[in-house]
Amino acid sequence: MASSNDDGNQNVERKIIMAVDFGTTYSGLAWAQTRKPEIHSPVIQWPDATSGGLEGATSDKVPTKIQYDDQGYKWGFQISDFGPRHQWFKLGLDDQKRGSCDLATRYPDINAAPPAYGQGPEELVKDYLTALRCHAERVLRHKLPQSALASTPIEFVITVPAVWSDRAQASTRKCAELAGMGTGSSLHIISEPEAAAMYALDAMDPHNIKVGDTFVLCDAGGGTVDLISYKVSALKPVLRIEEAAPSSSSLCSSTFLNRIFYKFLSDRFSTDPNWDQDVVEEAMKRFEVTVKRSFHGNPNDEYQIPVPGLRDNAAYGVRRGRLRLTGSDVSKIFAPVVAEVIALVKGQIRATEAEVKAVLMVGGFGQSVFLRDSIRSAVASHGIEVMQSPNGFVKTSWIDDPADEV
Repeated sequence: MASSNDDGNQNVERKIIMAVDFGTTYSGLAWAQTRKPEIHSPVIQWPDATSGGLEGATSDKVPTKIQYDDQGYKWGFQISDFGPRHQWFKLGLDDQKRGSCDLATRYPDINAAPPAYGQGPEELVKDYLTALRCHAERVLRHKLPQSALASTPIEFVITVPAVWSDRAQASTRKCAELAGMGTGSSLHIISEPEAAAMYALDAMDPHNIKVGDTFVLCDAGGGTVDLISYKVSALKPVLRIEEAAPSSSSLCSSTFLNRIFYKFLSDRFSTDPNWDQDVVEEAMKRFEVTVKRSFHGNPNDEYQIPVPGLRDNAAYGVRRGRLRLTGSDVSKIFAPVVAEVIALVKGQIRATEAEVKAVLMVGGFGQSVFLRDSIRSAVASHGIEVMQSPNGFVKTSWIDDPADEV
């Protein structure tokens, strides 16, 4: 027997909403049907170098990378971790300057490819969004009956950083239109931090939220760290928030942890005759998958990093193709990045006239226990809580109400 809610949903125009979390370093997709809005389906299967369909890599997100060749271009997991490729091109749509963090200068990306002739940021974004759109359609063809898909319109929702200018938002829309994601009212552009805040607050304890509460949202991802202050303006019939202070942003993200770790390896082992790309690739993968995501700040922790072929070196902790990495070593790798994020958080708190109740962490880097604890220590004297979203890496609340556009 259908519930009254089910009956109500039958009167809603049937659509498929495809949410696109277009990120600086990683992007994601999730979809839902308007008649079943409570069911969100994140896309977790992506094409890789060996498969062009749904049998490739399994991940919540796909790298925001593109590589051109004689056959056209590869994207995401189709590109190897090393070798020239275009990345961070999303930021090329924004003509505003970000914070003065110098991490990008101190730790450059050794694999970055300059745009080829005729390939400005708009072209790169358009091609990447086209790849996302084609994959989204492939997923829907696999999940839904052909008859239902043929009769149901698809609307795309794309997030943009709150710090972006009107010009950058317009550029994003133009690229999405050229990528085949729709035009006019069928294509929605919404604020990335606001979407994340709504999702995170809804997923956390709703009974502890009051009208007038002010908080700082820290969206720490792979490419940028974006902050904005919000005030809760309503709880019923639905949660509503409004901006309480202008946003701030800087290039001080988790990508720089990888670059600092690469420099750490290079400074120690680049003169070893067996130092090569295979060594770097194995070590970087272990750092990304295990060390970076699990580090809690304990200096006595130890990690074994594969460095196949390197000579034993007691002074540097290398034995039988393994590098002994201590928690103290990892803390030094984190230190310059965490310091920049803390400075950004403190600056946002100062810019917020109302009393800040909490700092809300979202984004992939925002789930780091070490980053969370470091920020807690930095703001403890102000009585400000620091909380992590239960699932800060996947932001899908914008599926429910794509009408809330910027």
